[in-house]
Amino acid sequence: MDRVHRNGQIDVSIIIVNWNTRLLLDRCLRSIAAGVDGLAAQVLVVDNGSTDGSAELVADEFPQVELVRNQENLGFARANNQAYGRAQGRYALLLNPDTELGGGAVKQMVRFLDADPRRAGVTAVLRNPDGTLQRYHKRLPRWSSVLWSETLLRNVAPCNRWVREFYMLDEPFDVVTEIEQPPAACLMLRRSIIGSERLFDERFPIFYNDVDLCRRLRDAGHRLFLLPEAEVMHHGGAGGVGAMPDQGVADSLIGLIRYCRKHEGFISAGTLWLILTLNSLLVLTGGLVKVLGGYRPLQWWKLELAKRMRLATGQEAFHYPKDMQADLMAGAVVCRH
Repeated sequence: MDRVHRNGQIDVSIIIVNWNTRLLLDRCLRSIAAGVDGLAAQVLVVDNGSTDGSAELVADEFPQVELVRNQENLGFARANNQAYGRAQGRYALLLNPDTELGGGAVKQMVRFLDADPRRAGVTAVLRNPDGTLQRYHKRLPRWSSVLWSETLLRNVAPCNRWVREFYMLDEPFDVVTEIEQPPAACLMLRRSIIGSERLFDERFPIFYNDVDLCRRLRDAGHRLFLLPEAEVMHHGGAGGVGAMPDQGVADSLIGLIRYCRKHEGFISAGTLWLILTLNSLLVLTGGLVKVLGGYRPLQWWKLELAKRMRLATGQEAFHYPKDMQADLMAGAVVCRH
């Protein structure tokens, strides 16, 4: 890939935050050349204290990549902010390490944004390794979608119209489509709209940082789109979150309450917390009946109790390291090749 065109301008800065996904990161980085297809691209990898040799892989095999080594896991939001502060491209592409770019995907996205300066961002079609379509593109959270997807109501009518609308299940994604909440697994943003300093609100360290960003853009009148010509293979769920306790379910719901508090106010957030807490009590009661009836092991109920207690008390499994609270760049060693 070319780093800079003859006019000295970088088209896109590709930002990848990695945590213990060495093999997938290797495949992702090798796909970039075909994805940018001759564009001037800056590639930044922030390694969040991986112990699987991810940082060493980047340093040894991809000398053209700008590598930021964090000694500890600083979270998705802060790590992206680290890289975004160093971005020089007209556009910033957030890319998960568990993705592989299709040929010309990045080039197509850049052309799409170049065609209309009013477009704030664009995402690609995400596909499973077998080629089937992934449904990671959503609408922003609303009470109807939250109640029918995050409570026991989902067992009553798992595919009702509110859930279908939220997950955009009836959209074929074969034409350009406006997307309220594109996934940060692959999201290109116009840096002149975002600004040059910080991308994510770090009060959302792992979950809902991208949802909050999309909400802020929408509230400011900006629009995001899906471009069907751009395709990306996504090994969904393999980007490190699966290693969190209960696959990050409790952290995600805590992020949802925090998002509601920020954008809808304390009363709405308190109501949501109460609903989710009552839902947890129902789940635990039903689970205990199953344990007593011999249908579930006691260990399952104990794990479910711990998860529900974390949710009720707002205790995330992820915590920023104490010595990283003051400065975004503390503990980071930047390697330029």
